[in-house]
Amino acid sequence: MPTITLPRPHAAQQQILQESRRFNVVVCGRRWGKSVLGVDRVIEPALHGYPTAWFAPSYKLLADAWRQIKAVLLPITTRISEQEHRLELVTGGVIECWSLDNPDAGRSRKYARVVIDEAAMVSALEAIWQESIRPTLTDFQGDAWLLSTPKGHNYFRDLYL
Repeated sequence: MPTITLPRPHAAQQQILQESRRFNVVVCGRRWGKSVLGVDRVIEPALHGYPTAWFAPSYKLLADAWRQIKAVLLPITTRISEQEHRLELVTGGVIECWSLDNPDAGRSRKYARVVIDEAAMVSALEAIWQESIRPTLTDFQGDAWLLSTPKGHNYFRDLYL
């Protein structure tokens, strides 16, 4: 099987990985590497044959992560759907990327892990998390990573506190 290379986590990322739980809220400044950490988190279970998902506030904010995930996984990808932002891997794993422009994004899916990037920018995060995303983790008892820069007094801040 072809090999892929994931970036090595820096010391602060490694500490977060070591202290991780089922639900993780990561608040860091710009250029810290939240998206790099998130890409690692969404890829890892897919390499073991599980479905995972990446969520972003908009398609514009989704674009860089989608390109990065595709580039890293290209050697072991069996199918790419640009329209659905979906990768299928030789391991049987699947990664789907969603824009939270639609509050029902991901509804009715089953995931082993989800990453919500720039979570503080999602205006209806509480409803989307509770009604659409959180239920997708039930079947696999999956975990979640909510990543963002600090921004405002909102549900992401409440989760962090």
